[in-house]
Amino acid sequence: MYSYIKGKIIRKTTSTIEIEVNGFGFELLVSLNSLSKLGEVGDEIIIYTIFLFRDDNFQVYGFATQDEREIFQELIKISGIGPKIALAILSYLEVSEFIEVVKTNDIKKLVKLPGIGRKTSERILLEFREKIKKFDKVEKVEVSMDGKNLYEEAITALSVLGYQEIRVKNIVKEIISKSNKLTIEELLKQTLKVLNK
Repeated sequence: MYSYIKGKIIRKTTSTIEIEVNGFGFELLVSLNSLSKLGEVGDEIIIYTIFLFRDDNFQVYGFATQDEREIFQELIKISGIGPKIALAILSYLEVSEFIEVVKTNDIKKLVKLPGIGRKTSERILLEFREKIKKFDKVEKVEVSMDGKNLYEEAITALSVLGYQEIRVKNIVKEIISKSNKLTIEELLKQTLKVLNK
């Protein structure tokens, strides 16, 4: 379906965000964590999407990062977890926190979340035990670097060039995750290539 939507924020509520794209308005359900990262009314953003058809109902879900979208997709495959509960989990836990919960098998933290019982928590931990490795790799790019690192230098440079920080963060992170031996010049060149497609 559609991978992302690029447009201007028209309205934000506690659980939705409305984006205008070429005169069309899209209402997307989002987690609280995504909502806090997606800018303010009037900002132009890129939001990653999932379109779901269930029980004759069509709904679009939006995510600030590709990682959050992928975790959501994996969560709704688990028996007993629908989109509403998956969004609730991602509202209470950042992607990095969710990864840590799975890695440490922290069932107590999951059980505390609304709509999540012990059996569902056990299923989540079991299902994500192997899958979490791909998310963990991407997260470490951002959290393991200190100070004025390659990631931060690239974001700063692209912001100076007029690109929105929220737009470039995921692109830069994804490029670094594939190869962290890039020079700042190579990283900027690859990022600009993606941005100017």
